[in-house]
Amino acid sequence: MAIWKVSFAAVVVGLTMAVECGVVAADMFYSSKLVHRFSDEVKKLRVSRNGEVWPQHRSLEYYGRLMSSDLQRQKMKLGPQFQLLFPSEGSKTMPLGNDFGWLHYMYIDIGTPTVSFLVALDAGSDLLWVPCECVQCAPLSASYYSSLDKDLNEYNPSGSSTNDTSTSGVLVEDILHLASGSRMTANSSARAPVIFGCVPLSNLCGSKQTGGYLNGVAPDGLLGLGPGEISVPSRLAKAGFVRNCFSLCFKEDDSGRIFFGDQGPATQQITSFLPSDGQFVTYLVGVESCCVGSSCIEQTNFKAIVDSGTSFTFLPDQIYDRVVKEFDREVNATKASFEGYPWQYCYKSSSEGLPKIPSFTLKFMTNSTFIVQDPVFVIYGSQVSS
Repeated sequence: MAIWKVSFAAVVVGLTMAVECGVVAADMFYSSKLVHRFSDEVKKLRVSRNGEVWPQHRSLEYYGRLMSSDLQRQKMKLGPQFQLLFPSEGSKTMPLGNDFGWLHYMYIDIGTPTVSFLVALDAGSDLLWVPCECVQCAPLSASYYSSLDKDLNEYNPSGSSTNDTSTSGVLVEDILHLASGSRMTANSSARAPVIFGCVPLSNLCGSKQTGGYLNGVAPDGLLGLGPGEISVPSRLAKAGFVRNCFSLCFKEDDSGRIFFGDQGPATQQITSFLPSDGQFVTYLVGVESCCVGSSCIEQTNFKAIVDSGTSFTFLPDQIYDRVVKEFDREVNATKASFEGYPWQYCYKSSSEGLPKIPSFTLKFMTNSTFIVQDPVFVIYGSQVSS
């Protein structure tokens, strides 16, 4: 089952998302193609370079690595109280994995002349950052990453004529190059001023990287999509380029696209974001109840963080226990276990197919519902489903 127990104050929902828009005069949007690191597109490139075969899509190892990455990500996002538990390098105790860190990336161009960066997309943070004037950074050579066909780059503030470095040297303002389009006009280009991190001796970016960043997670930067004032979506909206919204759309093969200024399809389910301490500091939604099959379980309301960098849905302990108890009752099949993996509710299948699987639904505060399309993972190559 794609739902896991955590002891966090808030939970994380890994969902396709469209962020609520404001209004501007022109119905413009900006897009870039997303490529999942396990997509067929990247897999073919990787195999052609060194013959390496990845974990089979939807295999036990595939989901196990995604789960491990999610759990480490949650520890990091909780803040200093967890970060202080790790050594300053961080990579030995929080490896995250070279190929399984953040799941979706895209290329962006910054500066004049333009320099290309492969950045991870993260709706759980605000800051855009890239490596610059590196002393200790993740490798940037394509030969180090079997899935890349060109070297990664670092930002040189003095090499861009449009750079406007702050006096403190902590943040840089430069030009982000975008492609635009609408139903009314032909495609064109846009130059948007953005603020991004280029921080000396920082554990986020700049001349020194530590922890998971040094170990291959987002080696060429990260694009924060959060609601904060310095995030790229917020900056684009404030400058009048687009409406204050964006959408992330994914296909079954995990590839997709990002659109700035797009509300998503009119047929999608909608729920409002909730403020935290009176401010919209993260994408927080309210879940009224969890339903397994036709049974909506009492006292299963909670607040959840919508995070593009998380693969699975995490529930608070007490709610998780109620949900899986009802799920297990309705499945009514023989359990199986896998040593070394966190899967607690796996069931044996037979030649006749999977056991009866109930639906799983999240009901939100706005009376909208989200039916989980694939609440069960079939582990290929074995006779067990989880």
